[in-house]
Amino acid sequence: MAGSEAAARSTDSSPEPEMLSLRTQLVSAGHTKQLLAETDLMTLHIHCYGPKGGENGLHAHLDEDHVFLVLQGEAHFRGLAGPLPAVQKNQALFLPKGAQYSFSNDGTEPLVMVRFGATEKAVQKGRRMTPDGTPIPGRGKQAGAIAPVLIDGAFFE
Repeated sequence: MAGSEAAARSTDSSPEPEMLSLRTQLVSAGHTKQLLAETDLMTLHIHCYGPKGGENGLHAHLDEDHVFLVLQGEAHFRGLAGPLPAVQKNQALFLPKGAQYSFSNDGTEPLVMVRFGATEKAVQKGRRMTPDGTPIPGRGKQAGAIAPVLIDGAFFE
């Protein structure tokens, strides 16, 4: 096969870059989660948490490193040793796989965060556990979680 034909063929099967929008509807209560991108190795979500919301039960992701990047508001994370410094707008927190954490939105406005997760190709995604080693099945909502209450016409953009 000629060099130009081989180059054309490899380009035809090459994935295309994709622009992503970080726009999400704001909530006054509860939590929304929107998948922005996914491959075998990573996920990218945008989350919005209403005031006094969050993921308040300590847990760890056993097969995923992840980063939370605050776009609006302030996130209050806790680890096994207690509270961490508040993560403010344009700051991020890195959580290596196995790190126990929880977080809350203690403010009066919605908290908007991007969550980037990275896994090894061969691992089963979604394994989580509590600090005492109890498995948390699936990626379902935490017990007691409330349904999101959308704010009409209000978006993070």
